[in-house]
Amino acid sequence: MSFNFRPYLYACMKPTIHYLTTAAAIAEAAAHFATLPRIGIDLEFDDMRYRYGRHLALVQVFDGREVYLIDPLPLEPHMAEGLEPLFKVLRDPAVAKVFHSCKSDILLLDELFHVHCRNIVDTSVQFTMLAAEDNNISLGRLISTEMGFEVDKGEQKSNWLKRPLTEAQKEYAANDVLYLFELTDKLTARLAELNRVHWAEQENLALEDVRYGRDDLRPWTRNATKFKISPEDLPLYRELYKLREKLAKEIDRPPYHVISNDKLAELARNPITTANQLRAANGLHPELKRAPYAAQFLDITNVDHDPEAPLPPEQRRFPFRRRLNGPAAARAEARETLLMTLKTHLATDHGPVMANMVLSNRIIAEVIEQGADAVLRPWQQQLISHTADNHGVDYGSVRAPFA
Repeated sequence: MSFNFRPYLYACMKPTIHYLTTAAAIAEAAAHFATLPRIGIDLEFDDMRYRYGRHLALVQVFDGREVYLIDPLPLEPHMAEGLEPLFKVLRDPAVAKVFHSCKSDILLLDELFHVHCRNIVDTSVQFTMLAAEDNNISLGRLISTEMGFEVDKGEQKSNWLKRPLTEAQKEYAANDVLYLFELTDKLTARLAELNRVHWAEQENLALEDVRYGRDDLRPWTRNATKFKISPEDLPLYRELYKLREKLAKEIDRPPYHVISNDKLAELARNPITTANQLRAANGLHPELKRAPYAAQFLDITNVDHDPEAPLPPEQRRFPFRRRLNGPAAARAEARETLLMTLKTHLATDHGPVMANMVLSNRIIAEVIEQGADAVLRPWQQQLISHTADNHGVDYGSVRAPFA
């Protein structure tokens, strides 16, 4: 879907910024948004930086002329109810929602409010479809690249949960949505020249199905691997990790404020076992040295803990290829060889960035197991099919699941 808007060159002028803090004001603004063909939108949130968990701190909306900064914090403890008129707009497929790099935002909306956005236009997705470079592009660099000026990103790591917001924070937040319409229009025009608008539309449509999910079965495993915790030290590391989470949640602070990741690994290898050692220890939150947590800490470090039990077979995440042997492994290797050949031809015909976008190592592994029809978007299949025909490669042999 395209829009014919005049460009909003706000580089040299400041738009009106509305700062909304009440449910009534938010409802009135949302009623206005619902009449528009599109809105620009962004979220500021805290993810284990100043509080425990993830917390929505600000919603920025651009209507094409003015910016609305929606402050959800005054709505607590009824934040979801107060924001529902806005959420209704986010669910409405008649209103396009223009984001930049929206996956974190839509995951947060799903996790905290079970809100699923419809009709998403992500400028980072559009830029990716140009295949100009192999990495995600930041909003600031995209503005610089496409519009030729710099925006101040000095507030990027602000504490967005602290009130009142500063004028610098408000200006930063406004800039995150102010240029989205012009960016998407410019990128749409460039994609049209390459006949790739429908590619971006397919990728953006897939974002509607993104859902929040976190593997909480053994959340300590990733850090333990990163810090090279040995199997012998892992049981103590696990118990200390769980104690850290318990205290962090109780005092509403990020876990690293309780014990840093480095310190946690150190304690697993060289545990503190006496009250005197605990009182003298550096790098621990004061609450760990007081009742009841001091006793719990020493109980953990002075007993042996059960080793990690093996995961049930259905929960093990071995790569598909590791589950194969004999003739089945040979057939999988043949599929991989064919896909790597196709990737080489894609790189020759369309460049290495496009080749890696269509057949990254992750995608190749998924296609080997599930088949191209189940894994690839229509635009990817079309591009690969044309490339295979041009080079005499049997693409049809990898379209079906592995058998």
